[in-house]
Amino acid sequence: MTSDRASDGGELMTAGRFALATMLSAKALRLYADRNLLPPRVVDPANGYRYYGADQVRTGWRIALLRSAELSLDEIAGIVGASAADGPELLERAADAAQRRAEGTQTVLTRARLTLRGEPSMTEPTTRVESDRPVLSVLRRMRPDEMDIVITEQVDRLRSIAAKAGLTVTGPSFGIFHAPITDESNGPLEITLPVDGLTEPADGDVRSYRLGGGPVAERLAEGKETDFPQILALYDEVHAWMTSSGRTSVGPPREIWHNAPSDPEPLRLTISWPYTSA
Repeated sequence: MTSDRASDGGELMTAGRFALATMLSAKALRLYADRNLLPPRVVDPANGYRYYGADQVRTGWRIALLRSAELSLDEIAGIVGASAADGPELLERAADAAQRRAEGTQTVLTRARLTLRGEPSMTEPTTRVESDRPVLSVLRRMRPDEMDIVITEQVDRLRSIAAKAGLTVTGPSFGIFHAPITDESNGPLEITLPVDGLTEPADGDVRSYRLGGGPVAERLAEGKETDFPQILALYDEVHAWMTSSGRTSVGPPREIWHNAPSDPEPLRLTISWPYTSA
């Protein structure tokens, strides 16, 4: 590196000096460079040393502020990379999402307090007997923030397959959670569509089979209750009711989706958990 000026005339700073100016660690700078969130202005091809422009200091501080508010790197990238006109609107969306996450955290903590005190569920689930039925299904792994898009795409796909096979959809689509979908686990989720018969799907990853029935415990969730992580508190309510009443879960829990996230009305779903009596 032979010059202390960038090609546009701005002053260049070593990574160490830039880290001090922005209070970002070397590890954070490497991560942000890898994500193209805050790439160095110049990288010396001979020794790999990184140099930043003095004009990038404000961007570094902005990233640090947003990161301290626990925004995701994807959210930060959108805000930092947006135009002057779009940036404020994206920030407000992120702020609204952060507020929803904070409310969700309080809901989950309230539920945790009840369990620690040994208090009963806030709402007792309803029960019914589900009959055997043919279904089309496909397995997918995803993060919580990807669920709305992935589920919508795959339900539309299953409906198209059913129509081509001459099958009639007999109820709302639902998901079978073979493993949790959280920030630490990505499933898989079995996206399922009940139909009136079996078929040989043309798509190789789609199954057609008969799903067994039996008693299920159910809890309706609406609006904010359907958001993550609030929804986890409702799952815990249903599971606590089963265990406290001498029942045992006999399969993974399900979510029955009564409408789509894109619909104008609030989202409605039913947690449905198969069980057997002792």
